[in-house]
Amino acid sequence: MNTHFTKSIKSEKGFTLVELAVVMVIIGLLIGGILKGQEMIENARVNATIAQIKAVDAASATFQDMYDAIPGDMTDAVARVPNVANKGNGNSTLESEPLANVINAESAWFYEHLSGADLLSGSLTASGYLSADINNVMLVPGQHVGAGGIAGTNAAASRAGRYLGVSFDAAIGDTVGLTQLQAGRIDRKLDDGSSATGSVVGTAGGATGCSDAAGVYLEALDTVTCALAVRIN
Repeated sequence: MNTHFTKSIKSEKGFTLVELAVVMVIIGLLIGGILKGQEMIENARVNATIAQIKAVDAASATFQDMYDAIPGDMTDAVARVPNVANKGNGNSTLESEPLANVINAESAWFYEHLSGADLLSGSLTASGYLSADINNVMLVPGQHVGAGGIAGTNAAASRAGRYLGVSFDAAIGDTVGLTQLQAGRIDRKLDDGSSATGSVVGTAGGATGCSDAAGVYLEALDTVTCALAVRIN
């Protein structure tokens, strides 16, 4: 018998079942770790955006306490607020709906006045708005004055007041919105989780949009079609 041939066959054996199982477990752990890491990053972005919204809300309230005027609408802002070049008309209203998706003077001056009063952290975009920590969406202040729903949202009726539009509009350098899951998470953390009720309302749009007619965010989808309006001081 050719002993050299026999030894060659024995030396070419493959992995055992135990070895293969160990490899599969390691691969599974690596994949699970990557997915978990992505989930943690996504959740951190949502939380950072919520923190930004709360910071803008607090800054707006502080500005009103300091100057007895609404940032962006203040008539004597040039004289009283450092490094400010524009003033509003003083009618106690920001001249734009929260999700109107237009460049509006007072809504941009809102941030100029806050920044001049040293109440705003973070850099502004070329259009004068604050960019959020998620998907590069803009935080655009506006005023809802009517009794009906905010234009573009799923809310049949919304309280009058100032809102921060977590919005997207190419005209102000913003080309993507929130995913359905991101919008739902922000709404649940700040309000009631419904796009149709409460102090946070979102866009609708049917089967391919943000939420259904009942206000349920369509989180099984993964498209950037959502915008939110968050009520602030």
